[in-house]
Formats: sequence, structure tokens, C-alpha cells
Amino acid sequence: MARPVRQFEPLWFDHQFKRDFKRLPKPQQEKRLQELADLASALSTCRHPTHDSSLARWRPSAYHVPKISSKIQLCEYRCDYPLRVIARWIEPSEEEPEGVVLLVAATLSHQHDRLKEIIGNHRADLQEGPPED
Repeated sequence: MARPVRQFEPLWFDHQFKRDFKRLPKPQQEKRLQELADLASALSTCRHPTHDSSLARWRPSAYHVPKISSKIQLCEYRCDYPLRVIARWIEPSEEEPEGVVLLVAATLSHQHDRLKEIIGNHRADLQEGPPED
């Protein structure tokens, strides 16, 4: 069974991402949306957030945010430059036997300091667990 992939509504496609996205030509917008869909599909079936070979094209790595506990596993996925996606990997539990992937944020501007700040400001919501479908 596939692992659910959900969006963290407070940050997914935030105002900065939307503004940068609208500046792209229509074909680039479509390409970015397809890449996000491909990544979400791969995340739903992979076995590990950074070491699964199905994710190799996105060169995944751990993503550290100073205000977020190390217990919260955040990963960065490098899509075609400059698109980056930050996701939270949630291990299987009694409530979520398959685990969950939470798409936390995306950026086209590569402003990692800004991204880390806004993710850190939502630490309480991120620590509560996955949202319901």
C-alpha cells in the first residue's frame, strides 16, 4: 500500500512561492507542477526518505532547521534548479500504519534563511503530527 503524501497547508505554496511561480512562463509552470507530482509519487512508494534509489534524481538530503527538534525528520529534494522541496518523513505508527510524507514547503527563490525561519515559526504545528485527509 502506498504511503499518504499530504501538504502542510500553512506553508505549502506560500505567497513567495506563488509569486515566483507566476513569473515563470506557462511551459515552465507545467514542468514544475509535473516534477512535484513525480516527486510526490516517488515519495509515496519509497522505503527511505533519503537513501531509496527511486529518489536519486532529486538528490535528497537531511534539512536542518535550528528551531525544529531533531526528532522531526525534514528532508530536502532538489528538483530542476531552482525548485527545492522540503518534506517531513513521518514513520509508521498505530494511527498511520504506512507512515506519512508531509510536503512542508517549496521554494523557487533559494532563500534558505527565509525558508528555515518560516518553517521554524510553524514548529508546534509540525510537531503535532500529520493532518487528516
